[in-house]
Amino acid sequence: PGYLGAQDTYYVGNIKGVGHIYQQTFIDTYSKVVLAKLYDRKNALIAADMLNDQVVPFFEQQELRLLRILTVRGTEYCGIREQHEYQLYLAIEDIDHTKTKAKSPQTNGICERF
Repeated sequence: PGYLGAQDTYYVGNIKGVGHIYQQTFIDTYSKVVLAKLYDRKNALIAADMLNDQVVPFFEQQELRLLRILTVRGTEYCGIREQHEYQLYLAIEDIDHTKTKAKSPQTNGICERF
């Protein structure tokens, strides 16, 4: 656990009076532990919040460290490290970032199947 986690964003739907709803999903590829949280938008800050609020505390409780994360190449996960909230968060937490090949959702299939 903690060697590789997969994170992705899914469009859940539209709720009247709220708007679009997105789910941030994280799956530990070894243990298959799933953490998910709903948001009303998708961006880098939201993706980093998922890690900060749910994922990193979970691994700390288990006395483990998240070493690497796999994401698609969406704008919420990729950008210039010095200016991108998600990239900055990964750098601060010393988490390696692996990105899927462009237009290859099957590479992050563990999240796609969930």
